[in-house]
Amino acid sequence: MNGKGNRSKTAIAGFVSLAVILTACSTDKGSGPQDGKTGADTPAPKPSEPVELVFYGNSTQPEEYFNTYYGDAIRKKFPDYKIAYLQRTKGNEIENLVASGTRFDIYYATVGNFESALQSYGLQLDMNELIKKHGIDTSKFEPTLLEVMKLNTGGSIFGLPVQTSVEILYYNKSLFDKFGVSYPKDGMTWDNAAELSAKLTREDGGVQYYGYTTTINHMLRMNQFSLPRVDPKTGKPTINTDARWKTYYETLYGKMMAGEAYKKRFTENSTLAASDAFIKTKEAAMYAFPSQLYLTNPEEMKAMEWDIVSLPVFKELPGVGSQSYPMFFGVTKLSKQPDAAAEVLKYMVSEEFQLGLARKGWMSSLTSEAVRKAYAQDTPFKDKNYKALFVKPAPIAYAPEYDPSLISNYIKPALDMLQGKVDLNTSLRMAEEEATKTINSAKAK
Repeated sequence: MNGKGNRSKTAIAGFVSLAVILTACSTDKGSGPQDGKTGADTPAPKPSEPVELVFYGNSTQPEEYFNTYYGDAIRKKFPDYKIAYLQRTKGNEIENLVASGTRFDIYYATVGNFESALQSYGLQLDMNELIKKHGIDTSKFEPTLLEVMKLNTGGSIFGLPVQTSVEILYYNKSLFDKFGVSYPKDGMTWDNAAELSAKLTREDGGVQYYGYTTTINHMLRMNQFSLPRVDPKTGKPTINTDARWKTYYETLYGKMMAGEAYKKRFTENSTLAASDAFIKTKEAAMYAFPSQLYLTNPEEMKAMEWDIVSLPVFKELPGVGSQSYPMFFGVTKLSKQPDAAAEVLKYMVSEEFQLGLARKGWMSSLTSEAVRKAYAQDTPFKDKNYKALFVKPAPIAYAPEYDPSLISNYIKPALDMLQGKVDLNTSLRMAEEEATKTINSAKAK
């Protein structure tokens, strides 16, 4: 299928946005340097022919960003390679590049979006042979990361997880102190968190405060029950057939965001502007969000008294965190130098490279303790409770090529609950009908 309507740009549906691009890296079978450098001290051998590799991703990040986290280190390691970056801008979307015949050798995007975009335009390349040929050790990855790639592609590996992210709970210490409420704790349940949220949702000095907010999009994608939006066996939506969805919505949008204050806010504005509510207006005391908020908003976070705890757990799943949200980098069919591209990716999943990125605050796709201990040590926030990130992740759910198109269907019941429009059972039934239409439309293309 062409799936032109299922491009990765449709993935950020609803009222949420993740204006970040995830990164990271690690080594082959060596342990890599332990000093946190990016491993550029030992350049790669000079290639037998000129090499030019172009990176392109589902990101609007500027070239400066790319160079800081990827390009500079790659160029030091491969001084004889020409490394270029194409920024995604309006008119420079993946469909535009494909239509114009513009080559890019390495594509990157988050799980689900990555596979969807490549398959929609026939750009996917199974890297299994390149992995064997170049001796890329895949056993060092956190197991769920490659498992989901194989699940979504029927066993193929279109890319390697260079970096990942998990949901954590940020909290504003100043608001907890202001209202005399005890801080959140690692391992607490959603019921515990709901009690805190209720205590903090109040009006004070003419300001309406909210105990908790989140981005519905990310909580859906990274849900702790590992619920897929499509049943892999039947190809039908799961939202009204798996009872765990009802528990999910009741807990996260019924209990955590209960009361007239939330109803009034979402009825009037359709959103609590999650990130802004936490880091700018500071009207939200707790915020569930992926683990890079302090990197994308460093100045705002420097001005706050904050910390993190692990994402609250469902009582049915003690000790289980969110699904990971990995960023995959893969060689495309457009590449004229796939072996050179594979060598670069081998370096980008090497421990020496990942140590440098971890120190800058990017969560590694590796299980290396050395890399985990280095996490965020070169940031202004090195004293935070980062053990909260490294809990048992939930398995990453199956996501077919058209999965990004379903996100808005699954966001709707959450908004219905928050706005008090219809009862949850009715909302789930309506969402199932709309999701079925989305699936049928995608399959017909």
